[in-house]
Amino acid sequence: MICTHVTCGKEEKVWVPRSHENGTDVEKHPWCKNCGDVKNISDDRPKNIGYWMNVLAIIASELDLAQVQKRLIAKKLQACEDLHDTYGTFGSAQEELFLSIVSEHCCLKQLDLETILYK
Repeated sequence: MICTHVTCGKEEKVWVPRSHENGTDVEKHPWCKNCGDVKNISDDRPKNIGYWMNVLAIIASELDLAQVQKRLIAKKLQACEDLHDTYGTFGSAQEELFLSIVSEHCCLKQLDLETILYK
């Protein structure tokens, strides 16, 4: 179940690494009072589900995916909580999850996604 995040107060923030890749720089991060997740305020910010659905639409038009493939991928994307929660997830983790779901239903490589998105 997706949490309705309630951010802690300014004085309750916790010290954690600024980035999950570089653990040397620390910064105060807000956290959720309901679930305890620490909010991601790094450069690797997550995107909402609408962003990933738009990426799917671009991929579908570029690769000429069948309607049934698009629908199966969309249903799996909608079922993933990590793609709905932009609080404690990293953007790179979402991208890996997106690629794994799309790869189940069509032949897609990492390079293909970068080529399609960054034309």
